[in-house]
Amino acid sequence: MINLAEEIKYKTKNILLEHPADWYIQKDTFNAVEESIPSIVDFYEKEGEKAPVKNNLHKIIKEPLKDVYTAPFFSEKFCEILLDEVKSLEDFYGFVPNPDEDTLRQIPEITFQDNCPEIFQSLMQTIYTIGNPIFLSIWNRYVNAGAIQVANYNLKDKKQGAWHHDASADISMVVPLNTGNYRGGGTEFLNRGTVEPLPTGHALIFPSFTHMHRGLSVESGDRYLLVFWLKCLEE
Repeated sequence: MINLAEEIKYKTKNILLEHPADWYIQKDTFNAVEESIPSIVDFYEKEGEKAPVKNNLHKIIKEPLKDVYTAPFFSEKFCEILLDEVKSLEDFYGFVPNPDEDTLRQIPEITFQDNCPEIFQSLMQTIYTIGNPIFLSIWNRYVNAGAIQVANYNLKDKKQGAWHHDASADISMVVPLNTGNYRGGGTEFLNRGTVEPLPTGHALIFPSFTHMHRGLSVESGDRYLLVFWLKCLEE
């Protein structure tokens, strides 16, 4: 039975997760977004007559492989609180493979839009306000829809992913929630190379359909990944 203190702590955590705030985002990234928005807006107001200029986001966006990018995104504190909620959802719902995917590509997962729509909306808001300036700086692409899930790689249920591309999305963004609490992992891209596990809260960003990839095997522990499948739809 949950005591009063635990109940208050749980409700407070969920209030924090359901209301996007500045502390969700790594400070350098938040500041770079604010400083870069004027140049992004200027490019679109002039209808692309001049080439986009480099902005402050380009200082934090890295390209470890061809057309595969990384950027600091969520703060470690946000990832810690979100992971705590994920473990509560795990106790209640469990991680379940998607039956619409073939067996090789199935990964135990929890989908936020189905199991926690309030947090789903909160996370999508960070995509609209922080993700979009990053995507615009890389590709001049703007996201206005998506799906979000947490995947769990572990030795018992699924230690690695099979080769696949994310056919249902335009942009994929994968954020580790607990780097350092497992061994192994990383992401391999076919004919491109491997990206080692990123620090907690850092985003791995790549085009969904063109980049075949797989999650590399964990050697111990649970690897929790926050996965965004994002769509650039015409309005």
